Amino acid sequence: MFKQLKKLTIVMRKLQSIFLVICTLMVTNLMAQELPQPSPAASFKQRVGLTDISMEYSRPSVKGRTIWGDLVPYDKVWRAGANKNTMITFSDDVKVGGKELKAGTYSVFITPSKDNWTVAFNTKTDMWGADGYDTKNDAASISVRAKATENVESLKYSVEDITDNSAMLVMSWEKIALPIKIEVDVQKKAMANIEEALKDDRWRAYRSAANYLADNKIDMAKAKEYIAKSIELKENWYSYWVQADILADSGDKKGAIKSAKKSIELGEASYKESGRTFSYKKDLEESIAKWSKK
Repeated sequence: MFKQLKKLTIVMRKLQSIFLVICTLMVTNLMAQELPQPSPAASFKQRVGLTDISMEYSRPSVKGRTIWGDLVPYDKVWRAGANKNTMITFSDDVKVGGKELKAGTYSVFITPSKDNWTVAFNTKTDMWGADGYDTKNDAASISVRAKATENVESLKYSVEDITDNSAMLVMSWEKIALPIKIEVDVQKKAMANIEEALKDDRWRAYRSAANYLADNKIDMAKAKEYIAKSIELKENWYSYWVQADILADSGDKKGAIKSAKKSIELGEASYKESGRTFSYKKDLEESIAKWSKK
């Protein structure tokens, strides 16, 4: 009997231990449950030319407060958001405000002012707030003039005025907008991509390369070389059309007409096989008529 009671006591103690563990886990899960945050997290990714720009930040709201010069004091470094530091990542080397900045991830710090504001891109990315900020870790620091805007309740970063070579990164909050110019070297990246693609010696790669060079007026001699190589590897009606445009832009109207006629010939044959009418014939004939004029 004594032995049975002893065994029962041991079992009860084990059950109590298990119960305490379960209760602890339940309390921990309850405390860790997600609740609405006063400054919710936000992120975006935007391609400019061939460069990807992404940001992660938290969005505090105005809530009737005076932001600039009060909640966020003038002439004092600010984390450019709330909670963990605002982070920005560039997939390639860029220029920000005219200054070189290597590809990588940076924390963003802003120093508001009544005149020009300072925006710093800092290599230390594990901070919470601006307490650990040190200018010696700035990869780039630029001066930007803020602009007045309509009221923006929650802090917002956006990429505006996008072109192949540049865009404006805009910080907007309360009645202030801070535009930061970002420039990318799309031509350098495109040429690197072209060189890599041409290693496989594919006719489509040569045609795409020729098209890019000609459209951007980079190297017409090289464009002619690439489109000729593409046609050598495989004849295609569209390739002859590209060649016609390149030759015309280079001043060789006779050669352009010859290539355009070949494009029509191959195009009609190709479309006929699928029972369709070559819909680009009219466009090519109009180009031939234009190039035929003295």
